[in-house]
This record gives sequence, structure tokens and C-alpha cells, in this order.
Amino acid sequence: MINKFKFWVVFLFLLVSFALVAQAQTTEITGKVLSTDGEPLPGVEVTISSPSLIGGPRSYITDEEGKYRFPALLPGIYEVQARLQGFVPQKKTNIRLSLGQRLVIDFVLRVSELAEEVTVVAKAPLIDVRDSQTATTNMRTEFIQKLPNRSMTGALDYAPGSYDLSTYGSPVSNSNKYQVDGVSVNDPEAGESAFDPDYDSLEEINILGLGAPAEFDGYSGAVVSGVMKSGGNDFHGTVNLFLRHPSFHSTNWDRYPYLIRKVWPESYQANFNLGGPILKDKLWFFMSGRYGYSKDHIEDYTGPVESWKGGRFALKLTWQPNPKDRLSLVGEVIPSKIFNYGTSPLMAPEANTNEPHRDTYYHGYVLHMFSDSTLMEVKIGGFYNWGENEVDKNGPPAHLELTNEYLSGNFPETYYRTSFRFETNVALSHFAEDFIKGDHDFKFGAEIELSRVHVSYFYPSGKYYLDYNGEPYILDEWDGEEAMPKYTRLAGFIQDSWVVSDRLTINPGLRVNFWRGYVPGISGAAWAPKIGLAPRLGITYDLLGDKTTILKAHYGKYYHGLMVQWFMRLQPQGGFREYIWGPVLEEWEDLPPGTYGEQWVLDWEDVWEKEYTVDPNLKFPFMRNYVVGLERQIGKDISIGASFIYRTNHDLQDRVNLTGRWEETTWTCPYPGPHFGETYTVYRRLNPGENQYLLTNPKAGENYGAAFPNIVPFTPTRNYRGLQLTFEKRYSDGWMLNASYTLGRAWGNSDNTWGEWGENRSNMLGASTLFSNP
Repeated sequence: MINKFKFWVVFLFLLVSFALVAQAQTTEITGKVLSTDGEPLPGVEVTISSPSLIGGPRSYITDEEGKYRFPALLPGIYEVQARLQGFVPQKKTNIRLSLGQRLVIDFVLRVSELAEEVTVVAKAPLIDVRDSQTATTNMRTEFIQKLPNRSMTGALDYAPGSYDLSTYGSPVSNSNKYQVDGVSVNDPEAGESAFDPDYDSLEEINILGLGAPAEFDGYSGAVVSGVMKSGGNDFHGTVNLFLRHPSFHSTNWDRYPYLIRKVWPESYQANFNLGGPILKDKLWFFMSGRYGYSKDHIEDYTGPVESWKGGRFALKLTWQPNPKDRLSLVGEVIPSKIFNYGTSPLMAPEANTNEPHRDTYYHGYVLHMFSDSTLMEVKIGGFYNWGENEVDKNGPPAHLELTNEYLSGNFPETYYRTSFRFETNVALSHFAEDFIKGDHDFKFGAEIELSRVHVSYFYPSGKYYLDYNGEPYILDEWDGEEAMPKYTRLAGFIQDSWVVSDRLTINPGLRVNFWRGYVPGISGAAWAPKIGLAPRLGITYDLLGDKTTILKAHYGKYYHGLMVQWFMRLQPQGGFREYIWGPVLEEWEDLPPGTYGEQWVLDWEDVWEKEYTVDPNLKFPFMRNYVVGLERQIGKDISIGASFIYRTNHDLQDRVNLTGRWEETTWTCPYPGPHFGETYTVYRRLNPGENQYLLTNPKAGENYGAAFPNIVPFTPTRNYRGLQLTFEKRYSDGWMLNASYTLGRAWGNSDNTWGEWGENRSNMLGASTLFSNP
């Protein structure tokens, strides 16, 4: 183990050293300037300007081939102008540059007539002709501010092919990767988003994942990437209030008289933000604050109800001390508290509890340009989240009345949780012009993530009673659960964008992943899957040569997101015991009264101590993604597209019970309905509580030495196939429109453990629009 770790330290060091001569930047504007007869024009002054461009306008003089390039640009709306003595100047406006885009903007200048001083305004391109990604969705601030969901994660449902945070057949929301300013914010425990930035502080939200390059990994759904505002040379601010009042609601539950908890919410949210210069063209700031309050209302109920209040404050500083360096720092604090957590009319007042939370997020970014063709980026960021309820571990136990599900005595369990994530990544980029049959954008990155979780759950006094008509019935005793897992993730990648010609670009890439999981009580790495290699290959081809009709194809291998839930059970835990009240057990077993007497009789127990082992040949789950797409620009701000998507998932991890034994029996359905009276083959557990699990990649027919033959009846699979049509009218002239239709099918046998296949909507039609009346 030590030798492997040393190997990877040396390997990553060598790759970083190599990266000094072979890297590229993918957020840029580039192009050529030609004369009307198609000859390149050297010496043309190309100037870009934007409210998002700290340091003021930038200029570049075209080389002997008429080429120019502006790397390392912030997202925003740009204007590009080309000037050369003796030619009519030309400019292109309203160029929307999103994070990760590389727009190619060419100019054709004509010779000017005597004393002619006009400037030609030409159409700007919409499609990235270098990137192999398809069906990406960009939501800018004009659209974001109008969305009712008020969360970055919720914005995913406005993207084509997505519903209820599931995308292209992915099972649940933790299949997605969430980023803020390029730093991952997935929770290390379960993989869902652990940090939702202040909604009014977002400049844009990008949804991507189909054909993503090697710098992206850790998902089997989509990538949701938010970019925070940075301020500017002018002061801008907003103040808004969002509210939901009971008087705004109508009721429709008269058709459901059995409902007990008829709830409608009341909520208020006040927000402000302000951005501007501290030093013009040098140091910008952006800050935002929010206070929120919400409360449930339950019809015909006057007892305690759940409510919440909380605030947040965020500050971002962006500093450009000189033309070659840019730095930014972000910090955000989010305190909140839930009162009467999860309460209902079926809970006694003493069964309620409060739950305070405090979340902290930080992020730092450094950009250094060694030259116009070589630059380095360093990102450091993470978060610390804390929460616990106010249940006394030594307090009285809870009682649940089974006849009406009324909870009394206490809240059922204590809760304590912290999660910590630290991530740093370094990327070095180099643009090599006229090198090996074309131009190359090389990019190398190295990532290190250190994450840990501390969770603790206990029954008050270690007991939980299930009563029947107020009499003793079942008693559960639990020694509780306390886990402190942590993991280390190392990754390195190389990505190239090879411009073979003006019409053909090839995007090869390779990513290397290394994961290790640790738990207290086990020396060394408790969970150690094999090293993962993830190749990528993409192609874009300009069919007509005018950058309006682009064919894209991509193959990529993507590893799933890492979370401690995959191995946290390896930490030794206490036991669980279930008892039956003596007279109840006598009735169940048709025994004479007094056989057991009025005492608790042990029914079964589960000794959790060292219950799990790990397959030494364990592999990390991954997805193969194939996509072919066609994009077409129509007019100045409309594009349409069609994409075929095919996904397969492999090496899914699960546990295999090595000691469990079952016997075959039959069961006849006694319930009225279409299956009444039908008989089924089922299996009865013979030794409940006797469990020894193997964490592995289950394969049908594999001999695991289990007590029950054929314990793995099938190899877990999950697949998706779909055709997606998109229409996008970019925001201009006060309105925008996005529409999509997705014909797809998800199939397999490993979606979740709680019900039917989660996401298999064969037809999905979606549209979103915005009209602004100034």
C-alpha cells in the first residue's frame, strides 16, 4: 500500500512537471482576419471589450496567418472589433461567452473607399465549433432571476432530458456533479449537492455532460456548474422579496378525506446584493445577503408546526494586479435552524425537536499567464457543514402507537452530522500553433480531494417502543451508529483540442483516477478499488465551412461520483435487538398464557461488529457515453440541434450476503385487486440477523462461497438510449425561448432499492421562455 502511494505521488509530480510545456486554456475567443479575396491579413488590431473584462479592453495584433487569440476570459457579453489602416473596420457585438466555451470569430475586411469612416456590424457566431459537447444548456442571469425554484440544483429541471434531477436515465440526484466557480460541492456522504449558492449571486448556470472533456468526471447524470458574479467597474445592486402566503393558495384535498396532514406553506425571503469597483480595472467586489423564514400551516390543527429561519452572507473579491495575473476569493456563511422538525398532528408536543445548521463555503482561484500561449490555473476550495438535533441521548425513549401511528415520549433518534470537503486542482495550458498537422490546445490537470464525514444516530436511552392500543408490543434496542469515514481522491488528466483544419477538430483526452477510503478501527485503506483509466475522444466537423452547421461525435468513459456511503459500514458498529412482549408472543405462537410471562423476549438480533469485508479486486463503477449531434445556427440568435445519446453503466457496486439462508415457499395474495388469489414463489429468511456482507461488483453465476446458492441472480445493469431535438433562441430584444423534445428509454435491473424504475419517461417535451418589458 505504501509503495503504491509513493508511486502515485511521484507519478503526479512528474505529470505536473511535464505540464509546463503542454497545456491549453479552453475559455477563449479566437479567429482569423481575412481580406475579401480570402488572403490572411497580418497586423490587424483586434480588440475585445466587455463589462466582465477586468483590466479594461484587450488588443491583439494578428500574425502572418491573420490569426488572433484571447484566452482566459471571464464569462460575459463581449464585443470584438477588427481594425487595419486602409480597410473598413468591422465589429461583432452581443457575443455571449459561457464558462468553458471557445468561440471562433472570423472577420472579412474590405478595402475602404476614400474618406470612408463607417464600421460594419456583422453577425456573431452561436456554436462552439471546437468543443465536442452537445445539448449544453446555458442559463444567464436574465433567465435565472425569473425562475421560481430559487436553487441552482432545481435549475437542472429546465435542461433538456432532465426531470426531477434525473438526466438521461440516471437514477437519482446524486448521479449529478455540482460545481460553483469550477470547484465541486457534492456532499461526500451521499453525493448530492451540499452547497446551493445564493441564487441572486449567480451570473450563469451551465448544464452539460454529453461529450464532456477529460477534466470532467464523477457523474453518471449531468454536470451542473454555477458561476458567481464578480462585480465590475460600475456599481450594481438589487433588492428583492419573494413570498408565499396562505391566502395565495387554494385547496384541492376535499377529494381525499383520509388525509390527516393537510399542509400548505408560508414563506418569505429577502435578498440584496451589491457589486462594483474598489479599484477600477484592478479590484472588484460582489457581496450578497439573504434572510428567509418559512412555516407550515395544517388545516384544523393548532399544535406545533414545522418552521425554518436562516440567513446567508457571501463575499467575492476579484483582483487583477497586472495583465498576466488574476485572483479571486469567495467566502459564504449560511446559518439556519429548523423548529419542530418533521412534526405533524400525529406527534405529541414532547416528541418535537429543533435542528440547527451551519454551512461554510470557501474558494480561491489564481490565474497566471506565462505568455499569450501558456498559462496556469490553481483552484482551492471546499466547505464545512454541521447540523444536529436537540434530542438528549439519555432522555426518555419514544413510543409509537401502531393503531394510529401516534408518536409520543420523545423524538425517535438523536442526530449529529458534519461533512468536510477540501479540493485543489492545478491546470497548465499551452497553445501550440502549426504543431504536428495543425494547431493544438493542450491542457493538463491534477486534482486532490480530501473529504470526511462524521454521523451519529442513537435511540434516546437506546430504546424505541412500538405499542398496540397503549399496551407493550415490540421493543427495539439499538446501540446506535457512529461513523467517521474519510476518503482521498487523486486524479490527473490530459486533454487536447487538435484543429486539423478550419473545418475539422479532434478532441482526444485521458483521465487517471485513484480512490482510497478509510474508517476508524481498520488500519490502512479499508476500501481500495482498482485504478481507473477514462479515455475520451471527440470530433467536430463544420459541414458547410461557414461555422453554422456543425456535426459532433464523442465517446467517453466516466467514473461515477465518490461517496462514503459505499464503505462507511466497514467501521465496526454496535448491535440491534428486537424483543416481543411475552403475552403477545404467546398469542402469535398459540402458547398457553404465562408461558413467557410479562417480560420482553428476544426475537432476533443483528451483531454489526465487523459485518462487512471488501473484494480485493473491487472496481469503481463507470459509465460509457456515446453521443452524435448536429447543431445548426439560423439567423443571428437562433440555433437548432439533434443528438443521439447512448449510455451504459458497468461495475456497479453492491453487497452480497455470504451467510444468509432462505427457503422457497409460496404466498397467495389476499388483497382485493387484479392480483387477488394469485400465488407467487417467495423466499423466507431462515437466519435473520446472521449477516456477513461482501462489497463487490456482483456478477451473475460468480461463486462467492455464499450459504445460499445463486445469491446473485443477475449482473446489475443500467442503460439509456435517446434522441433529443432542441430549439434555442438566445436572449436578445427582450425575449428568449428554449424548447426540446426527448424520445428515450431507460432499462436495466439496478436503479434503486425502493421501488420501480426511477426515470424512464419515453417522451419528454419541455419549453421555457422569458419576456422582459423595459
